[in-house]
Amino acid sequence: MASTDFNMLRLEAPRDVLQITDGTEQAEETLEVANPATWLHALAKQQKQAEQDLTQLIHLCGNTIDHADQRIQQIEQAYRDLSEGTRYVYDRLSTNERITGDWIQSELASAASAYQAFAHNVWGAIIERTQEADQKQVGQATQLTRLNDSISFLAEANVARSQHLANFQGNVELWAEEHQKRADEQQRRVEYLERQLQEAREEARRQAEALQLLAARIPVLETPRPPAPASEELTPEPAPWRSPVRATTSSLVDALQQLRAGPSGNPSPNPQRPPVPPRPTRRIRPPALSPSPERGPMFGGGGMPPQPPHRPLPPPPSPSPPPSPRPAQRTLTTEELAQTVARAVAEGVAAAAPTQAPAVARINTSQLKMKNPDPFDGKTTTNFNQWWESVTMYLGFYPETVDRQKIAWIGTLLTDTALSWHLHRYRDLGEADAWFNYSAAIRAEYHNDREAAEAQHKLGQLRYQGSIRAYMTELRSLNNFARANGESLWEKVDLAMTDAVLDMRFSQNEGEFIDDDDFLRATYRAGIQVEKMKALKAT
Repeated sequence: MASTDFNMLRLEAPRDVLQITDGTEQAEETLEVANPATWLHALAKQQKQAEQDLTQLIHLCGNTIDHADQRIQQIEQAYRDLSEGTRYVYDRLSTNERITGDWIQSELASAASAYQAFAHNVWGAIIERTQEADQKQVGQATQLTRLNDSISFLAEANVARSQHLANFQGNVELWAEEHQKRADEQQRRVEYLERQLQEAREEARRQAEALQLLAARIPVLETPRPPAPASEELTPEPAPWRSPVRATTSSLVDALQQLRAGPSGNPSPNPQRPPVPPRPTRRIRPPALSPSPERGPMFGGGGMPPQPPHRPLPPPPSPSPPPSPRPAQRTLTTEELAQTVARAVAEGVAAAAPTQAPAVARINTSQLKMKNPDPFDGKTTTNFNQWWESVTMYLGFYPETVDRQKIAWIGTLLTDTALSWHLHRYRDLGEADAWFNYSAAIRAEYHNDREAAEAQHKLGQLRYQGSIRAYMTELRSLNNFARANGESLWEKVDLAMTDAVLDMRFSQNEGEFIDDDDFLRATYRAGIQVEKMKALKAT
């Protein structure tokens, strides 16, 4: 890996330990990087020096190299860590993908630390195997130079991480500003709705007061309307659209009439006004017209048509007998009138009240069973975070479980070193241990930071294969551990999508996306639309 110009870097793919040990050559894999970052220059330089130093050590040892030696194992492990970081950068740049901020934040410093440990151990082993004094002095000087290079590499890694943190802080501040704007807008909306609710309550109160005034001002009916004939007595069904105010007014009128009715149940007329007899009706005949010759011959004889014979008017009907005396009008007391008004108002309020929703039936979860999570052995190869999520889901299914039962149940799932850790904690704390402290302790003990890096790598390699639903499901599953968000997540999704999906999303969304959920929803809708169009073209 050499750089002929600071603005141009020639990056080679790293060789693994077996290739260097066996002396096998690999096909040359190089790429040109324009305007590389300073830390990328340092990484390429340290990788090249590490390959040369490891080759020199193997050449010096010959066939006597002992791979079981602890120092040799440390050298090989440090070289693997460094080459893995270089391989990641090479793969990303070869596919025109950007280096993620999370990798710069964590893995770049790990690669620099790995090179520092490699330089210290490999030159210590070379010096031990050198016989000549002058060659040992050269080896010691080279070791010092390599350590200085590693320190410079660490400094570059820290600078890159600080720059990334500064950029991230700026993005966080922008996000916080946008979030504050949305919060202010929501607060204004809440205040507006509260004012609307207060106005609605005031309007309801005014309507209730008007209803009470209306009930108090209903006049006493002196002459009720005569009952309709039996053939015309119809009982209309109550209309569902009648307002509570109108229904309450009708109830008031009916109640007042019932209270003012006599013992027979019929309303009594005003005793001071005599009944008015019905007025007889007379039929008025038009006067007969004399024949006129000017009428023409169309009626025959040149006059009017023949008229029916005249009939005398019937005699006027005899006056109806006076009505029988009715009981005296019953006087309403103030208490009866108040009770009537209160009852009518209560009926109107009950008619206006909304119907209460039926109670939702509760499901007895004790009849349901859930399978126990898989055992956890505490080894680094076992995915602790995924196992702990299944444990949390299981405990959420049984919320009545107390702390002691949770801790004891977790112990039944542990094996090997994890079980030893559990038993040691139980001997120290016993029944005094609390679930909050226990869960925090086991997560701190077995949480693996490498899982996040591996999930980041898999997330970057994930591609859309024609099913947007399958892609989104896998994306969310990996991002539970990778925790990618913002620009890093958006870049991964854009690189995974086809041009058709990106064009469709651009045509469907003219503005900028608010957050990650808005961006993922827009991408999902675009993918669904593209798949539908593809299916239509296939048919």
